[in-house]
Amino acid sequence: MNKHAYATSRAIVMERPGQVNFREIKLTALRPDSYVAQTTASGISSGTDMKTWQGRQHPEQCWYPLVPGYENVGKIVYAGEESAGNMKVGDRVMINECRRFGDVCAAWGGNSEFVIKDSVTASAVFDYMVKIPDNVSDKDAVLAYLPSVALKGIHRMSFHGSETVVVIGAGMIGISAMQILKIMYPGLFVICVEQNAFRREIAGHYADRVIPYEHAEQAIIDLTHGKKADKLIEASGNATVVGTLHKFIKDGGWDSDDEPAHIHLQGDYPESIIMDSYHRWFGKNCTITMTCAHAPGGKAQILQWMGEGKFDVSSIPVETWPVEKCAEAYKYKDEQGDDVFKIVFDWLNH
Repeated sequence: MNKHAYATSRAIVMERPGQVNFREIKLTALRPDSYVAQTTASGISSGTDMKTWQGRQHPEQCWYPLVPGYENVGKIVYAGEESAGNMKVGDRVMINECRRFGDVCAAWGGNSEFVIKDSVTASAVFDYMVKIPDNVSDKDAVLAYLPSVALKGIHRMSFHGSETVVVIGAGMIGISAMQILKIMYPGLFVICVEQNAFRREIAGHYADRVIPYEHAEQAIIDLTHGKKADKLIEASGNATVVGTLHKFIKDGGWDSDDEPAHIHLQGDYPESIIMDSYHRWFGKNCTITMTCAHAPGGKAQILQWMGEGKFDVSSIPVETWPVEKCAEAYKYKDEQGDDVFKIVFDWLNH
């Protein structure tokens, strides 16, 4: 196909909260540095995408109608004369964000059949495409985006020896964090706290212990002989949980050689976070950090681990839906909530 074929594309469009169509949109004009990638598979993010479907995004984040998503893979079908020389037509790639379309909001543009990637539509430092190893399937590669988000958070923290790390939330971010911790720091003792029974079962493949939220504080005390967690990653997306995390972390930080507990916020919280009574936090002397999105190099690292068999997605339940059934899929995910782990759209057989 020539460059004149990429003026429009079919896409999943959220017309307004709760209303999704599979229809044609306008693309931006090709530039000399443009690549065009064709999507073969894309996913629904349980956090960002469902918050958008429910109308819970803050107004400065996006406007309707919009193309949601950032979990998409495919192949390069066009390369402009000034496009970067590290990829060519036919390469399988993680496509991910597109920041601009011709007539709808790109938020975050990952559910369009054709995606133009250039210095205008993909200008952020982490918007680049990444080649997929030959031994990693499209179905697996579409799952690599959110692990790279978890990886960025883990790089913000330091871990030592046989420390205890609590991960709250067993969605894709939490499950990924558990697995990455074990890859990078195999001596850690990883505890997962998750309210949903279905997700606790999944987490059992990746954590050393899995416990429901209502029993978490006492269970962590018992498992750590009273010390509690050295580090904690909050990945539930539940704003009400954040303000009470002091219950799960150790005391410390009183001496120069006494490292305090570290909490990292990895969730996507649509509501305000309200901290518990200050005196309950004050004595912890803890460090709190947060990250958003992923860092350059993260997607390539996850794909490399997938290709090496280190990052295993075989225990992650994936439901595959034809893309033209997208409206039904979003409604189904909303109704089923945490009992559906991951939905992936098939763009080839429709």
